[in-house]
Amino acid sequence: METMKHVIPIATMFLCTAALLPSSRQAVAQTPESQVSADWQALGWTLPKNFSPDQIALFKGLNAARGTWSFKAETVDGETTTALSGNLVTTGGSQGGMASAWNLIWSWPAENPQHAIVENIVAMPEYKNQQFGLMLVRFGPVKYSAAQLKLKPRGLPTIFMGQWDAKKQTVSWTPRSLPGKQGNQATTQEDAPTPSFKMVVAPTGKISIQNSENLPAGQISTGGATARTGEAPQKPGKPEFLAGIHRFQKGSEISDPRIMRYLPAEATDIRLISDRNGHMAHYRISAEAFDTFLAEVWERYREEHAAHPKSWEHYSKEDIAAARKGSPVGRYEPRVRSTEIIFDKPIVWKPLENATRYGGPRKRSAAGATYYFDRETGIVCHDAGYW
Repeated sequence: METMKHVIPIATMFLCTAALLPSSRQAVAQTPESQVSADWQALGWTLPKNFSPDQIALFKGLNAARGTWSFKAETVDGETTTALSGNLVTTGGSQGGMASAWNLIWSWPAENPQHAIVENIVAMPEYKNQQFGLMLVRFGPVKYSAAQLKLKPRGLPTIFMGQWDAKKQTVSWTPRSLPGKQGNQATTQEDAPTPSFKMVVAPTGKISIQNSENLPAGQISTGGATARTGEAPQKPGKPEFLAGIHRFQKGSEISDPRIMRYLPAEATDIRLISDRNGHMAHYRISAEAFDTFLAEVWERYREEHAAHPKSWEHYSKEDIAAARKGSPVGRYEPRVRSTEIIFDKPIVWKPLENATRYGGPRKRSAAGATYYFDRETGIVCHDAGYW
């Protein structure tokens, strides 16, 4: 289906609104490697065994929902209800990035869509409460356009905060206003009725809406997915998002795209600490292979900066030449650390006696990597962030 190719960028578009959730990088709790929950780790999160498992079913259900479904529903406008049928396309997932995010596009009619509701569900951990904060960002109904769905839909969204009921497999959504903006009148006027609805997420991935109250005109008040009509597209060699402590003999063995971007395929004897915010790596490589890799990193920057200049810091030819030349720092002792893991015992990596520091390109978000390379011993230690 044409829509499927266009919904993925919407996850990135809304992640900035995750600031509304009561979690932050500074508030991240750390977990001893021996006490990590295997169930949460399978969903991409390094969390302690005592972290509430109640929402695991929700994450699995939303992951199972990925793909295309037919749906039947009713919209409400005052006392008037209208029956409709169409397609629901769900993308996203629990792994990768600083938040788990799923994207839902309800479009109708099925054969020739004219209208759509665009929703983004974001989940971030609240470590003090031992649960995930849930938020839903909704646009629409809007005029359906496959091209427009690549971009931010017009108009202000409605933001809902969610509460998961594991026994009923239901999220109860109630509104929250955009920070610093008036947002939807129904969420800002004290005398206006409060809109709310419940979303049932079955283990099979079937999503339905029920118990809606005071929704704006055109919103789906009841209904949901009826049958799966298309599986989520699977890319060849589906990547594995790594979390925790790892050892690899070759860089080419790693399939996590977040790590592959920063770690040379020619690297050997690799020690790796990885979490959702970034990773540290210690490995061996020849000077020739490292120089070739760094040249490729900066060449890729030129291409990506040209395509998305607002996403990247600007570097002149002189800046790039200096970054590739590096600056001597002498002895360098790696500080092995993680934002999510507390190590049961100190992890010590071999120091670099005669290190040179090389900088990689940075995004405006500060995402990027710094490399320390001892050319005499062929040892590299790098520190990368994904923000």
